Amino acid sequence: MHAYQIATLSFLGIFGGALAGFLIQGFLPHHHLSGESKGVVHLGAGLIATLAALILGLLVSSTKATYDETESLVNEMSASYAHVDRLLANYGAEADPIRPVLRGSLEKMLNIIWPEESKSGEKSPLQTRMELEHVDRRISLLNATDQYQQELKSNALHLVDDIIQKRWLLQEIVMGGGISFILLVFPVLFIAFITLIYALYAPRNLTVAAALLCCSLCIAIAVFLISELSSPLQGTLKISSKPLQIAINQMGME
Repeated sequence: MHAYQIATLSFLGIFGGALAGFLIQGFLPHHHLSGESKGVVHLGAGLIATLAALILGLLVSSTKATYDETESLVNEMSASYAHVDRLLANYGAEADPIRPVLRGSLEKMLNIIWPEESKSGEKSPLQTRMELEHVDRRISLLNATDQYQQELKSNALHLVDDIIQKRWLLQEIVMGGGISFILLVFPVLFIAFITLIYALYAPRNLTVAAALLCCSLCIAIAVFLISELSSPLQGTLKISSKPLQIAINQMGME
């Protein structure tokens, strides 16, 4: 489910709880709305509010960590691609035919993860992985003639292997689907119950309704941000492709 849909359902559920509270208020006996009843019910609502805030805080922390980790992964991959290209350039003419293949694999990865910036419409990640494995084989077959070339070859192989591993991680993130929907259902239900309780004892006027509407909207925005951060390579808050574009522009230079 898209983050916009999740946020919309959250808003409807939370504000719907407030409307239900206004509606139920008209059917309750007067002594159920006394100050003593209000104090006890609000005490329970406060405990639930604390629990909901704790869950939302943990979700924000977890999804932000995933977002930052993925952004770091993209930056490291971009730097590794550019580094391997420079190692092959320093190796000599024998490694020159490998460099366009390496650059092509990065371009295909850019096309897969950021298709809106692609003209080729690349869809499958399989070809990218195969090209990286082809690069790895061709580097391993290079015939190093001295210690310097042997060191360049060893470093390049190590970096390519690291790129392949990170490429798998990125693919898992792209295809992972984000946060589990059930993790957002419970805090939203808690908050919907809280708005119902507050509306149950609140005066039914436009000011109270507007305040509860704004509170519901703010919670829905928080749920939207959690959903977006949990899918860092998809959606509105998608990680920028700028590091990969910079690496592509630098690769192939003498």
